[in-house]
Amino acid sequence: MNLVKSLKFQITAALMLIVLLFGGVFAVTMPALEEQRTLNMLQDITARLQHTAKVLVELAATYAANTPQDDATYRRDVKLYYAEIRKQIDLFDEITMAFMSGNFSPALTDRSSTMAPDLSPAVHMAVSAVEETWSDFREGLEQALGMESKGPRLGAAASYITGEQQPLVESIDVLRAQIQRLAANRLDQINRVYWSVLLIVIAVTVGILAWFILAILHPLGRAVAGFQLVAQGDFGAQVPLAATNELSSLTSSFNQLSSRLHAIFRLIDRIQQGSGLDETLCFVAEQFPSLLPLDWVGALFVAGDGNTITLEKSYRDGQPEVTPRRRFKLEKTLLLKTLESDVPLHIPDMKSTAQCHPEYQFLNHLVENGLRDAIFLPIGDQSPIPGVLAFATCRPDSYTPEHLELLTNIAKLITHSFGRTVKFAEHTRLAAIGVFASGIAHEIRSPLSTIGMALDYLQKSDLPLPAGKRASLALQETRRLARLLEEILLYAKPLKLDLQPLDFGTVLDRFLQSQIAVAQQHNQRHELVTETENGVILGDSDRLQQVFLNLANNASEASPDGSTIGWRLTKNEPDQTLRLTVSNPGDPVSGKILDRLYDPFFTTKSNGTGLGLGIVKRIVDAHGGEIRITPIPGQGTEVALQIPLA
Repeated sequence: MNLVKSLKFQITAALMLIVLLFGGVFAVTMPALEEQRTLNMLQDITARLQHTAKVLVELAATYAANTPQDDATYRRDVKLYYAEIRKQIDLFDEITMAFMSGNFSPALTDRSSTMAPDLSPAVHMAVSAVEETWSDFREGLEQALGMESKGPRLGAAASYITGEQQPLVESIDVLRAQIQRLAANRLDQINRVYWSVLLIVIAVTVGILAWFILAILHPLGRAVAGFQLVAQGDFGAQVPLAATNELSSLTSSFNQLSSRLHAIFRLIDRIQQGSGLDETLCFVAEQFPSLLPLDWVGALFVAGDGNTITLEKSYRDGQPEVTPRRRFKLEKTLLLKTLESDVPLHIPDMKSTAQCHPEYQFLNHLVENGLRDAIFLPIGDQSPIPGVLAFATCRPDSYTPEHLELLTNIAKLITHSFGRTVKFAEHTRLAAIGVFASGIAHEIRSPLSTIGMALDYLQKSDLPLPAGKRASLALQETRRLARLLEEILLYAKPLKLDLQPLDFGTVLDRFLQSQIAVAQQHNQRHELVTETENGVILGDSDRLQQVFLNLANNASEASPDGSTIGWRLTKNEPDQTLRLTVSNPGDPVSGKILDRLYDPFFTTKSNGTGLGLGIVKRIVDAHGGEIRITPIPGQGTEVALQIPLA
């Protein structure tokens, strides 16, 4: 975070600004007070100057009113009046000298140091006038005093003071008036400065208050409102970001928390609604990138043999990956470790791990697709089929401890969701035939067995030809119903495989050889083209025979008599898979029913059960493969199987 945008910095700066303002006020106030004190002191000194002049006049008036009549009285007056006149003259000299020099000694100011005030030009002119008037007055006074044999002429001095004192007094009055005017001007200046500083302080204080309200109180208010909304149950509430500071971090954390809560509760809602695997995985791919880095997510489930795990569905950048289902080795891999430990497993750099462990097939698959960092979450407790939910991103070390803590905290919920999803999927499949199969088993099996035995007995009896044909037809229908029951039970019960290394081409060729006679009944033939030599897979031979038989019967029924059914076996080197295509030249499958071909009991045949392709798909899926049916206009229908190599 930028230091200037930090709330701590901004609050500190605001407090420092307030401190600086008060410091500025103090800095302005103290010199102003000192200057005002100096001007007051000058007025006091000027008052003393006036008082000195007044004392001289009073001495002169007193002496004139009490002129001595004899020598003894005169000598007494010389001691009294003359000494006082000299004292006042010296004081006047000291004060005028201080004004002229601009330095006032502590004796005049009662301060600890000399005072040197800053005087205006008008005051300097008044001081010069006082000094000039005093100089003339003093010179005349000294002449009037004169020194005779018997002493100074006090009478002449008194007459001189009384007659010449007016200009001196007026000059002193002018000086005092100028000092008072200077003090008043300085006081006005100080008042203006005080008001200016006060307005600045008020403006800055209001600005800081407005900033505090907008930058702190309003975001806090919005955050509190957001918390209240979450407390009331609105787990998707978001608070707008105001700025990039600590409050923004708080708001961002709140929004992230709200988004996570919203995503979690939406996930819970999906669980309650019983969404399918594809819908739930799509929801994770779309919503979880706002919670943690996510470029790829996939769901893997343990195959029927317990030794391999199949990538059922995956999403890349929020979009489903259109790739064949892949089957990976489970023994001694990180996937098995995840299932056994039942805790999330983090692989921060899959590339280096995959280089050291080439036997980690799934990890190498992720690395080949440009993924580097992954987290595996086990799906076990709530799922009838153990599995792993894998999160991955293209950048190594993308998942921080915060992301790991988040996934650890919600791992049980996520895996519970997928476990429930798988369970719902399994229950959906079983529910489609559960009630019906149970009714068939209890209501049809016993009577059907009795009818079958009766028809078999009748067929062996000596019946008229029409009756024998009807008995034979009835016996065939009874056997068809028995076969339907077997397929229902095969579709309903869990599928287990006995996997062994098999040469797929050899197994297929052996099966087609066994079908030659059946095909000749319809004047048809099977033609196998093998374009690969090494076609070894891990497979269950009996189950594969069921797949081949169903595909052969469907192709034969869809093809006209005298046609050739094509079988072609190829290898896909990049994906390490075998591809078997079965082509029949009959009418192409209608696009309207294409998506329903694997639905239980859906059939377009008059004597079909509607379970054959569903059983084929289950067996192919259990082998980690994939089946696709594609209508080809003008040529027929192509069924493609893709099975991973061993």
